[in-house]
Amino acid sequence: MSTLNPKWSRANGLIAIFFCAALALGIGLIVIEKKPATTGTQDAASAQSDSGQTGAGSSSTTMSTNTLPLDDLSVGAISKLTGLNFPIDMTGFLTARGNTSRQLDVTFVIPSSSAATFLADSGLPAPVANKRVVIHSSPLWKVNPEEGSTLSSSQGKFGQVLRSVELVGESPGFIRARIVVTST
Repeated sequence: MSTLNPKWSRANGLIAIFFCAALALGIGLIVIEKKPATTGTQDAASAQSDSGQTGAGSSSTTMSTNTLPLDDLSVGAISKLTGLNFPIDMTGFLTARGNTSRQLDVTFVIPSSSAATFLADSGLPAPVANKRVVIHSSPLWKVNPEEGSTLSSSQGKFGQVLRSVELVGESPGFIRARIVVTST
């Protein structure tokens, strides 16, 4: 028989169990953190910001390994990189890129009457109605346009980049351009 106080022994046992459990949890978290990321476990933000499309209207996505020179995200720099001729009447110009610089998302709003000129001046083919080429969400837009919105898409290459453009009805008389630029 032990001469120690039974409550004191029980408390020491509980403390020992707690510290062992905390140590096991800490080691487990370290081991999990050091595992290399696989395609199925990458977080949603990097998955959506680095995915790209192949082929006009294709629903398959590929991961580009080439990075884009995205040091300057001004309208002029993006225009030079992508060959997109941004309309002077656009509003709400926004960009987003992933931390790997493999993809650039661009969005802005233009009057419906400017859409055809924007595509033609940018060297993109006429849009195809109800065809999706941007099949993922972005920090700039949801996956799917609002129900009842018009949708048309165009896609083309410029230099070493692929430009996927969706034109979504924003409000009466206005269209939101949703553009994904990836390296080819």
